[in-house]
Amino acid sequence: MQRKFKDFDITVAMKRDDFLRSKGTGQRNLLLSRAVWEFASDLEHLDSIQQEFVDGSVRPLIRQEWEASGADYSDNRQLLIQGQQVMQDWEHPLMRKLADNATAGGGDLLEVGFGMGISATYVQEAGVASHTIIEINHEVAKRFATWRGKWPDRDIRLELGGWQDVIGRLGKFDAILYDTYPTNEREFVETLGPKSPFLAANFVEPAAAHLRPGGIFSYYTNEIDSLSRSHQRILLRHFSSFKVELVTGLQPPADCNYWWASTMAAVTAYK
Repeated sequence: MQRKFKDFDITVAMKRDDFLRSKGTGQRNLLLSRAVWEFASDLEHLDSIQQEFVDGSVRPLIRQEWEASGADYSDNRQLLIQGQQVMQDWEHPLMRKLADNATAGGGDLLEVGFGMGISATYVQEAGVASHTIIEINHEVAKRFATWRGKWPDRDIRLELGGWQDVIGRLGKFDAILYDTYPTNEREFVETLGPKSPFLAANFVEPAAAHLRPGGIFSYYTNEIDSLSRSHQRILLRHFSSFKVELVTGLQPPADCNYWWASTMAAVTAYK
């Protein structure tokens, strides 16, 4: 199958005679045509917005000792761990959206990743019955202790460790807000590399398992304007429905090396 477009051509060469060989040739052609045209649409859209991207910079490799690595808060403008830009203050609109979505029903909320405490602050401003935060880095946990003092009478607690190690003992929640950064190079490649359908892909199933019926899973993706089909398939295996909102007007600085566009898709999935 060949399709010609203004700026490129797409060729699909089947290696198996029975690849997508349904009961009718028309069915096969329809499925292939839809997939090709969707891919072409993605390429054309990315080309139309790529001039707005920031340049980014070279990212250092992540060593294994993430838990004990120092946390540099760099004048409260950004969080650096092992030279990695983990969070920057331009994320406020995005963190507010995630927090608003996660706190819509009140109840018991689990947040994965504390970072600079941006989303955690918005959670407390909205109000929840309880607020549990998982954080792996010891220096960031010290920052949490200071932040925690703003609300001495509220049910806020920290679980120190990787989410894979601690979530099994935490029970179930009414909402989960996921905002974390890879803690080693392998995880970075698996969650942010070209083969990863979206940032939180490895957490979708655990999130569903630790939500009560009707619970909310709030997270952002590494997608710019929509959700891919593979992303939607993963969600619908574990959640009954979801909504997608585009957070616009983001302003990552030119030296930001973990994000490059002025938009990001925020997802709310419902169990």
